[in-house]
Amino acid sequence: MYKVNIVVPSLTTDSHLVRCLNGVQNLNYKNFFVTLVLDDNKNLSILKKFKFKIKILFLKKINMSKKRNVATKEFNSDFLAFIDSDACPSKNWLTNAIKEIKSKKIEIIGGPNIPFENQNFWQKISYYCKRSFFVTAHYNFVNYKSKSRYCEFLHSSNFIIRKRLYLSINGMDKNLYIGEDHDFFHRLNEKFKNLKVYFAKNVFVYHEDREFKFFLMQRFCYGLNVFTAKNTKIKRFLALIPFFSICIVFFLLLNLSKLSLIILSLFFVLLSSIIFWEINKYVKEFGTKLVMIICIYLSNLFYGLGTFVYFCGLRDMIEKKIYRNIRKKN
Repeated sequence: MYKVNIVVPSLTTDSHLVRCLNGVQNLNYKNFFVTLVLDDNKNLSILKKFKFKIKILFLKKINMSKKRNVATKEFNSDFLAFIDSDACPSKNWLTNAIKEIKSKKIEIIGGPNIPFENQNFWQKISYYCKRSFFVTAHYNFVNYKSKSRYCEFLHSSNFIIRKRLYLSINGMDKNLYIGEDHDFFHRLNEKFKNLKVYFAKNVFVYHEDREFKFFLMQRFCYGLNVFTAKNTKIKRFLALIPFFSICIVFFLLLNLSKLSLIILSLFFVLLSSIIFWEINKYVKEFGTKLVMIICIYLSNLFYGLGTFVYFCGLRDMIEKKIYRNIRKKN
C-alpha cells in the first residue's frame, strides 16, 4: 500500500482548515499522514482531536508554491496529495486515486472541485463563472464532474502525484503567487513528452468558492501573469483575447460613430446570446443567467486589465499585496 503525504498549505488554523481535516479523518484510505504548512501557531490545540499523524511546519509570509515545495521535501512518502485548506476530500478520494494509479499505470491523477451545497449567491456566481468556457476556456472541465479523461492540466487544490516525479522539476515555481499549477504542468509535460496526466471524475473534493469580488481580484492576478507562468504559445494567445477585446472596444468608443455603435451592439448581442446558450446547461434561474452574463464580461475585463498592468511594468508592485488580500479573505 502506497504511503501518501497529504499537503495542506494554509495561513492559519481556522474553520476552513478544521473542515478540511475532518474530511481527511473520514477517508477510507488509511496509509497517509498530513503535512500542514502554516504562517502562525494560533489555535493549534484544535488539532489534538484528530487521530491521524500531522506534521506542522511554520513558514511566515511565503506563497503557496514555496509552502507546497517545503512540505514535499521534509518527509518520506511514495505519493504527494495536494489539497487546499478551504477544500474537503470526498471519502473515497485517495482510495479511488490509488486504484486508478494502479490500474492505468500512471503517476499523476486528479479530479474535479465540487462546490459545497451551502454556498451563498455570489459564491455560486464565482463557481458558475469557473464552469464557463468563456472564463476558463478548455480548463473548465476541472470544475465539475465531467467525464474522466487524459489531460494536460490539473488544479493544485486536487491532484496526487508520485513524489519523485514532483521533485524531478523542483516542484512549483517559488516565484509565482498565482497560476503556479498551470506553470507546473506545462514544465512537467515539456520534460516528459509521454507523460499521462489523468482526470478522474470520482477523485473529487468539495471546494469553497470565493466571493465574486475576490474572484475578480484573482482574475486580475491571472492577467498579470500571462507571460510570467510558462505556457504554450496558443494558450498565451487565448489568454490575451480579453486584453485585445478591451483594446478594440476602447478604440471603437474613442471613435464613436453610428457604424462603431452598430458594430459594438451587434457584437454584444451575439456574444451574450452565445453565453446565455452555454450557461443554460447548468444555471436554471433566468435572473441568475442575466447576472451571469454580466459577471462573465466582468471576469474577462479584470483579466484584461491585469494584462494591461503587466505591460505597464507594474506587476511586481501590486501583485503580492493583492494576492495576500485574496488569501486572507478567502
